[in-house]
Amino acid sequence: MFRTALILAALTLTVSTAPCFAADRADVVDRADGVGVRVASLSDAPAESALGADVDWSLPPVQFGHADSRPAMLPALYASLIALQAYDGYSTSRGLSLGAHEANPMMTSAVGNTGAKWAAKVAAAAVPMVLAERLWHRNRAAAVVVMILANGVSAAVAANNARVIHQIQ
Repeated sequence: MFRTALILAALTLTVSTAPCFAADRADVVDRADGVGVRVASLSDAPAESALGADVDWSLPPVQFGHADSRPAMLPALYASLIALQAYDGYSTSRGLSLGAHEANPMMTSAVGNTGAKWAAKVAAAAVPMVLAERLWHRNRAAAVVVMILANGVSAAVAANNARVIHQIQ
């Protein structure tokens, strides 16, 4: 399945670039009846087109790494927290289907409802991220610590789920 999708994506990219090469030519194309037809190219366009006339080119450039940028570690911690929460949701479902029970009393009512379980997982990922986003303006170290703690707790829960699933199988 993955190999087929990869081949289709490569084929689509290869075929979709063919018109780009054809549009660059400004030569004469011969038709079947022997009459030559001139093909217009991008170089035939007027110097100032209607599209570029209304663009304000005086905008300041985008700056990376200026004083208000968030710590580089935060986006990686956000991504890992999302991945850990997704694995926690999957492993909880897998464990319950194998006969395990939910050990977290706050989640026992949510695991029976798939929508409620995933809503709780989204909230468990979103709340620390929102908190860290609000914190990094005032205290960058605190924002990173919040995300490290959230990732640590999520990693411990995910490891416990993996251990339980491994014991049941």
